[in-house]
Amino acid sequence: MPISCGQFSYANISPYRILGVSGTLQALGEYEKSILDKYGLNKFIYVPSVYGSSNFHFDKAGEGIYFEEDTSNLFHRISAEIITATKSRRAVIVFFKDRSRLDQFVSNPIFHQLGRNKKLLTEDMDPSDKEFVINKAATSGQITICTAVFGRGTDFFCKDDGVQKNGGVHIIQTFLSEDISEEIQIQGRTARQGKRGSYQM
Repeated sequence: MPISCGQFSYANISPYRILGVSGTLQALGEYEKSILDKYGLNKFIYVPSVYGSSNFHFDKAGEGIYFEEDTSNLFHRISAEIITATKSRRAVIVFFKDRSRLDQFVSNPIFHQLGRNKKLLTEDMDPSDKEFVINKAATSGQITICTAVFGRGTDFFCKDDGVQKNGGVHIIQTFLSEDISEEIQIQGRTARQGKRGSYQM
């Protein structure tokens, strides 16, 4: 039997200032910290998630990370991982470093073999089209191909019980991040608000 223990609102705390609510504060680099310090932002409070422990899965030592020797092998690996996840009726979101690399993948014949349930998410789309793709991204069998810019702050929230039952939204990051905070942000596009999810690079 669930028992309500109250509500939590940042607005009601009335702190001196709020930089933001983010899972990457602990991963800030020295350069980022120095910029914040310049503006007097040097005190941080870390609050555990109100959703409890994370259901995020990343097999760092096993099949969570792959290195491929060339672009062709990389695109084949990405395609194989997408097919494996979507056959399990999961949703897959694939992040490319930039538009150039995304376009390379999209123009490859492998992309066209992924079926009809695929959508592109790019910066130059109309806002209503972006919203449609983002809302559809976490549904069963859906494949969303996007650039890294959507790895920060985009809420791919999963309301599909079937996707949850089969492991949640699966994230594939196709490049190595220069900054750990970018990688953490991309990982954070899945297993949101207590939901299940997985990630691989």
